[in-house]
Amino acid sequence: MNGLYSEDDLKKWTGFEQRQKIEDWLKQNKVVYTYGKGNRLLTTQSALDRALIGSPTAQNNETFF
Repeated sequence: MNGLYSEDDLKKWTGFEQRQKIEDWLKQNKVVYTYGKGNRLLTTQSALDRALIGSPTAQNNETFF
């Protein structure tokens, strides 16, 4: 899926049904999110990628021993 992830998408993707658990997971993984219509959680594919994969700059600066 590209683009926007709704709260319903995040429920399916994370396996959590409760909003607070989804929100806790997003915070723990430093995923930027907001609230949309009806005060529902929203995030983007880009925000998930940055949080879970890291930025290209961060990856290029890693040192492996």
